[in-house]
Amino acid sequence: MNIRALTTKLIHEVLTKKHSLSQLLPTFKNQCKNTQDAAFLQALAFGVIRWYPRLLFITNQLLQKPIKQKNIELVYLICAGIYQLTEMRIAEHAVIHETVEAAKALNTPWAAPLVNAVLRSYQRQFQDHQKIPTTNEEAYYAHPSWLIHIIKKAWPKDWEAILGNNNLSPPLSLRINLQQETQEHYIKRLEEIGLPAVPIPHTKSGIILKVPTEITTLPGFKEGSFSVQDTAAQFSVEFLQLAPNLRVLDACAAPGGKTAHMLETEPTLEVTALDISQSRSTLITENLNRLQLKATVLTADAKAPGTWWDGKFFDRILLDAPCSATGVIRRHPDIKYLRKLSDITKLALQQMQLLNALWPLLKPGGILVYATCSILPEENLNVIQLFLNQQKDASHLPIPMPCGQPQVIGHQFLPGQNEADGFYYARILKAMNC
Repeated sequence: MNIRALTTKLIHEVLTKKHSLSQLLPTFKNQCKNTQDAAFLQALAFGVIRWYPRLLFITNQLLQKPIKQKNIELVYLICAGIYQLTEMRIAEHAVIHETVEAAKALNTPWAAPLVNAVLRSYQRQFQDHQKIPTTNEEAYYAHPSWLIHIIKKAWPKDWEAILGNNNLSPPLSLRINLQQETQEHYIKRLEEIGLPAVPIPHTKSGIILKVPTEITTLPGFKEGSFSVQDTAAQFSVEFLQLAPNLRVLDACAAPGGKTAHMLETEPTLEVTALDISQSRSTLITENLNRLQLKATVLTADAKAPGTWWDGKFFDRILLDAPCSATGVIRRHPDIKYLRKLSDITKLALQQMQLLNALWPLLKPGGILVYATCSILPEENLNVIQLFLNQQKDASHLPIPMPCGQPQVIGHQFLPGQNEADGFYYARILKAMNC
């Protein structure tokens, strides 16, 4: 199939059918003729989905009359054409020709003249269409209005920076497997093959590549020398205060990055990695095998310990709770359209249920680290404050960090600050005697 037509079908699956981009992407890339086409499909799909509200605004200005909902794929195709003309280094005549051909490949040959006319009009009036009115916030910031509103409310001083960073491509961050490598040595290995990299500040194993690269081509990938993990996510193990031979629960553990990080940091740990999904539990096992690490992997509901817990207390619990993922929009731009405002209340309820279910499993004197990749206080500070009010044997431990945003309880990283995704952490200590 025409690669632009295939990309349009992928965009349709995400924006109309509300399917996950990251879950669909491998299937669509497998339909490409070669790796170059697969890379183009990924770049174009991410770009259109990231900027869709703005691209749609421009498209509607160019159309003389709206395209019917039954032909919504044509809207996505035109948006893809506009994105290529604006952001991708492709000859304009090639973009227009191939996008017109894509209209034919989508079984809408009647629309080929329309697509051609709209893109040529955009080409002629390019500068005029770059002036997006600030009064149309959805188009200007390329976010749904409900999300703009809730981020404004949560971060009145930082909301514009957050929205701007959400629309940027994130850096490639790695976590070095300290059982095999050191941060300094692996940076030298990368430099030897012409890939400049820098250490992530305040981490022992974090590295950021200055130029995004296919990870499977990096030295030591098959041997498990590194994993892909965002800067903020790498702090979870630091906050757990691990020590030899501790018994640790990683709840909601898939795909296993934090489980692996624990064992890379302290190989004598007895770690249980739990996830409710069998397919995601399989991912944990696969990642541990590649990194040559061992943990007990269970498929079960963390909210129902009676179905999986052996009765032995844990010294540490990491709860990386299901959340709105509003802190990782730059990596997953489809979150803008897959989430809705009503989800936030439901997720906060689920987070409280998980905390209440897991707290009895923690040994007195033990530490629970609560984490989300959300930037919304409804899922973070508010949840932890309510939990501490309900649990008399719980108190919060400060998180001293020179970066990010200290909170009344816990610590918040905002998207793009210190090259990190948006992440919230809280450390909770269980009293020895209560």
